[in-house]
Amino acid sequence: MGYGISGHLGIAKETSWGTGVAATDYVKMLNETLALAIDRFDITNVHGSIAEPDDAAGVRRVEGSIEFAAHPVSIGYFLKSLFVQSSITVVASGFLWQTQFRSTTADFAVGTCAGQPYTLEVFRDVTSSHRYTGVVANQLTLGYAPNQDVRVTAGVIGKSASLIAKTTPTFPGSPSQPFTFDTASLSLAGAATARIEALRIVIDAQLEGIPALNASTEVAKVLRRGPQMVNLSGTIDFLDVAEYQDFVNQTERQLKVTVTKANSFMMSVDVPRMVYTAFPAQIGGRERLTVDFEAKAFYHSGSGTAIEVLLTTVKSDY
Repeated sequence: MGYGISGHLGIAKETSWGTGVAATDYVKMLNETLALAIDRFDITNVHGSIAEPDDAAGVRRVEGSIEFAAHPVSIGYFLKSLFVQSSITVVASGFLWQTQFRSTTADFAVGTCAGQPYTLEVFRDVTSSHRYTGVVANQLTLGYAPNQDVRVTAGVIGKSASLIAKTTPTFPGSPSQPFTFDTASLSLAGAATARIEALRIVIDAQLEGIPALNASTEVAKVLRRGPQMVNLSGTIDFLDVAEYQDFVNQTERQLKVTVTKANSFMMSVDVPRMVYTAFPAQIGGRERLTVDFEAKAFYHSGSGTAIEVLLTTVKSDY
């Protein structure tokens, strides 16, 4: 019998999409839904019987999600996979590196893989590990709320799945804990605010696995079916009508949220052009009034991005 507490998630950067490599690092996760699914297709219809006829196995697809607390080291893999574009600045005398991840207008799914691919090893405490190759982050959700870590859910797409001998995990030792809510600071339109009580940022790369006639049941490429989209939602204190007026007038605002840890570890998310798409100001009862807003981000020509994430970490390469 397997137990989740005994499992682990290993990860390693691929140099060639779909060519598996041994895990080099490990991520402390909360749960995962990675799975191999096999399409099926009909091969007959009228066959002289009331019983369902035989069909055949088709394309093999690897998809799922991984939920984990945003650790200053581990989250970098998924940011790199999603954004691809990044730059590194040395800080703190070479001990720490600040990595800049940002959306770009230059790439629109050229080649066979639109993101940085990784090999994932998932050990589920049942004899062997499952290895998933050619895995790229398709969607990344960042959740900020009181009494929790900065919660990350990464939706992923892969190329193939197999079984391998389990490895022994070694998790990051510095820092030992993830980013948490109690160091989060937010600003709206360049001014600090304490009105936002919960925030959710969803970055959707709109990737899909595409099969081809290449003598294989595995997907032949992972490419974009549309542009990268950034959507936001959250809860804000209904203190005055200023934000409601911004919704009515469709006024664009900048939103920035930063979390920190000791020894200069930091992650900031900057959305330079945000517009409210829903701002339902309603009375739900006699309690204090809040608004569950929705918003979306657009490309900002001045900063050259729709969203930018700065991460200070001990790793110089993802």
